[in-house]
Amino acid sequence: MGVALSILGPAVSYLEDRLGVGAGAIGVLFALSAVGNFAGAMLGGRWIDSIGGHATLTIGVVGFVVGASLIAAGGHFSIVAAGVTLVGAATGAADAGMNTMVVWARVGRSGPALNALHLMFGVGALIAPLAVDRSLAWSNGLWLVAALVGAFGLISATLLLRHRAPDAPTAEDHVDRPPMSPSTTAAVAFFFLLYVGAEIGFGGWIFTFAEDQNLEGSAPALVTATFWGAFALGRLLAIPVNRVLRPVVIVVSSCAISVVALLVMVLADGAAWSIWTSAAVYGLSAGPQYPTMIALVDARLSLTAKATSWIVGAAAIGALIVPTGIGPLIESSGSSTMPKVVLAVSAAGFLWALVVGRLISRESGRRRTDVLRPA
Repeated sequence: MGVALSILGPAVSYLEDRLGVGAGAIGVLFALSAVGNFAGAMLGGRWIDSIGGHATLTIGVVGFVVGASLIAAGGHFSIVAAGVTLVGAATGAADAGMNTMVVWARVGRSGPALNALHLMFGVGALIAPLAVDRSLAWSNGLWLVAALVGAFGLISATLLLRHRAPDAPTAEDHVDRPPMSPSTTAAVAFFFLLYVGAEIGFGGWIFTFAEDQNLEGSAPALVTATFWGAFALGRLLAIPVNRVLRPVVIVVSSCAISVVALLVMVLADGAAWSIWTSAAVYGLSAGPQYPTMIALVDARLSLTAKATSWIVGAAAIGALIVPTGIGPLIESSGSSTMPKVVLAVSAAGFLWALVVGRLISRESGRRRTDVLRPA
């Protein structure tokens, strides 16, 4: 999933030239990916309950492979758009399935496992810009990346067939961890809207930003890889950290560091050192936020497949609004608008994380008392 979903960002310049379009049209591709992601998340939540988690993941794997192949093969905007949309939909369904099953398999103690799961997405996202760069250099096309997605897809499907999907939590699990209310689900979902909007906005446009700041040759691809590499490292480090620190501390601290890193990039006004440093620090701090926020919910409340699908769907909306909005801003005002937009969204995410932490703590205490109160 990490490879397939991260093809678009480092391939922006290539796709603009091949398709004869500008940054605004590429922004439409980001939007289509997000729309597909939202639809896939809504379907994925239903499929987990009806056909099972592993069947849902298998559908996602097929979607990744076919979608990446369409992006590689497409000589027209409509074909690439279909591939991007399919990858987005497959991501939504698989994301809902994976997060739900890890939480179900490790009820109330999912933090390290969730960070390990999302670490592998970061590894794939790290591989993507390097694979795109080499694929374009060696073949002037994206077929190498599509082949890589196909190989990973075959491995994934083979492994899925060897394991049984975990079952949904039982009634006993709800005694200590009451189900999350719709209002808290909405609050958590809004955090993911802000977080993923910033992450995809930065990861999708940092290549273009680095190019416009006169980083030459493979440097823009390497900056992108630096961001995703630090992103993966952040999730790797979060695995042991989750065993000693509370999830709320990790989420709030990493949000604060993200804001500082982006502020440095904005104030430095495109200086090369700030691009490399901020990409690394922002990636390191952004990495743990998604899985650790889910772990924060799982530690205090019960997470259903339906709630997970709404969370993933909200993340897709963030991935629609922010990267799509950055495209026209780059065309009208220059690429320097990218870090400013991501900074504003990240600052809002930091403040909202404080709100969510208090809401979860309050609801967990109140609803646990209601569950335990004698009839």
